[in-house]
Amino acid sequence: MPSLWMIAGHAGHALAAALLASLAILTSRRFGRLHEGRLLVVALAVTALWSLRHALAGVLRVDLIADGVAETVRNGAWLAVLAYYLRRRPDGAGAHRGRQLVLVALAFLLSMQLCLDLVIGEGASVRTALLPVFEASWLLRDIFALGALVMLHGLSVHREETAGARREIWVGGAMALMWAYDFNHYILAWLLGGPVEAVAPMRGFVMALATVLLAVGLRTDGTRRIALSRTVMMRLVSLGIIALYVLVVVMAAMFSGEIAAPLGRLTQSAMLFALAVSVLALMPSASLRSWLRVAISKHLFAHRYDYRALWLRFAANVADNAEETVPLDARITRAIAEAVDAPAAALYLGDAEGCLACARQWRWPERSTPPEQLAPELANEMARRSWIVDVAADWPRYGAMLPDWMRRSADAWAIAPLVHHEQLVGAILLAQPPGGRRLDWEDLDVLRVVCNEAATRISEARSRAALAEAQRFDEFNRRFAFILHDLKNLVSHMTLLASNAQRHADNPAFREDMVLTLRETASRMTELLQRLGRPGAPPRETASMVLGPLVRTLAPNWAAGLGLVEVTGDAMRPVRGDADSLSRAMAHLVRNAIEASPAGRIVQIMLSEEEGAACLRVIDRGEGMAPAFIRDELFRPFSSTKADGFGLGAHEARLLISAMGGSLDVESRPGEGTCFTIRLPFAAKQAADTPTTGHVPARKTG
Repeated sequence: MPSLWMIAGHAGHALAAALLASLAILTSRRFGRLHEGRLLVVALAVTALWSLRHALAGVLRVDLIADGVAETVRNGAWLAVLAYYLRRRPDGAGAHRGRQLVLVALAFLLSMQLCLDLVIGEGASVRTALLPVFEASWLLRDIFALGALVMLHGLSVHREETAGARREIWVGGAMALMWAYDFNHYILAWLLGGPVEAVAPMRGFVMALATVLLAVGLRTDGTRRIALSRTVMMRLVSLGIIALYVLVVVMAAMFSGEIAAPLGRLTQSAMLFALAVSVLALMPSASLRSWLRVAISKHLFAHRYDYRALWLRFAANVADNAEETVPLDARITRAIAEAVDAPAAALYLGDAEGCLACARQWRWPERSTPPEQLAPELANEMARRSWIVDVAADWPRYGAMLPDWMRRSADAWAIAPLVHHEQLVGAILLAQPPGGRRLDWEDLDVLRVVCNEAATRISEARSRAALAEAQRFDEFNRRFAFILHDLKNLVSHMTLLASNAQRHADNPAFREDMVLTLRETASRMTELLQRLGRPGAPPRETASMVLGPLVRTLAPNWAAGLGLVEVTGDAMRPVRGDADSLSRAMAHLVRNAIEASPAGRIVQIMLSEEEGAACLRVIDRGEGMAPAFIRDELFRPFSSTKADGFGLGAHEARLLISAMGGSLDVESRPGEGTCFTIRLPFAAKQAADTPTTGHVPARKTG
């Protein structure tokens, strides 16, 4: 009757056979067309049959059977895989001669082993008459396993990190596990004169584990690593502590049960009560939990922190919330503290005078109050060295720079600088974590990373605020520059009008133009005052208007009472625009044309209708402009050819026309003059019912 251990061994072989057969099918689908894939499929299939034969031994009720031909064929298949990997190495055209000799010797051992298997017979029990043959067979298998392990060592030499090389490592690891167990199994059988019942059934579980290694290597190209996460390890340790507690309770109950009644029953009750009270008292303790985490991290892991989880939690805490209810400094203070398990923190940020002032506190205990400012000497030292201050260990160095309460306080733990581009943005004071652990190299590394990231976030927020403020100032300066430019033009008009009034005061036409110009100038100055009083006013809404009558009405204003403007052509189809914006843009263009023309020369305004748009052309016969000036300087603000010019006329005209959906183009040749062309799209039919045709609405001149 097979023992329970033997039945478990047969079950292990059954599991290994199922896994190997499944892996052989999957490998044939993925690598079946490659030479390597065919060798692996054969090796997996043969090994699956060998494990299946061992699994059937339990059904056939055979206690110990000889491994026979099946295992020899299995070893031969994996030896072929090993030989293929060795020949594929990048250290020559093929394997070294020494390796070739070892491979030939191993193949010879397998042929001798096959002869002994045929003599013994498949599945034969160990008999006294054939014991020397069995011992020779075990010795040959032992020598083969040792030689195969030596050959596997050749795969461990450094190779390029390709998918094939990583896959070989996992396959080689599975073969090493299989042959290492064979070596130990057969050396014990040879030394003890027979299979060891305590060891032999384990082969099934060993093969199942080797199949897992093969699956990782073949299905993931060796890119996966098997490792327990800290969460799982913590859970396992917790389960272990619970199991240990239950075991202690059971042993205590059994021990106390041996004591005579009624003292035994009283002892049991007292011990159970004491254990229950100790659990209820110790488990909620933050100090115990912190000590347990530190102990597990020190002895079970190379690092205390789970850096992936730490960074994800830090990024989530610092990230902007949808409602913007939590300020950035509060999020950063909490995120840095939780990164190193600090129960409280105080954030200090640099002020205008270069001092570090307390900007935010997070859960700082009431028994000790952090200072409102850190000493300037400490800030300068941290800015110069970017060192993290360990309050307990660095007191001899920084004691004179730290507040006196820190020496007596049990809360202060560390002060970390927030540095961005070698500039000290701030610093954070952290409270002592539960358990009283000292600041070590891992804490320092984590604090440097998270504090640098926090400094970057704070600097970016400050830069955005400064940029927004600069944009507001830039908008105000641009608006003021336009107003100043308009004011200069109005003053020029008034000056020119005053100088001509002495010569043409008796001319009725001049007086009429002068009154019109004075009215327009007063209206423009009133509008300038209104624009100064309402910064950031929204742009005017466009309306339907007819350019022909409108231009003829406004043209005298643009001429500044000089009568030097001539309007030709017509445009009666309504367009979309704003009459005031068009008037301002045309005033700039006509004024520039008059100043560019020789004295007394007429500036022409030509109206026309083209496909899809109405056109206004302002034509002068002045000196013209070079193409380079038109391309690089004309529409650039504060760029002017005139000594007293602002360079804003053409720039503002283009902005005004673009705001109405139109375009402003220029054609000019040196010595021939210039033509500015304004194109405004025609209005839609439903918007053309009530066009503006005659004039700009009158303004109060005040």
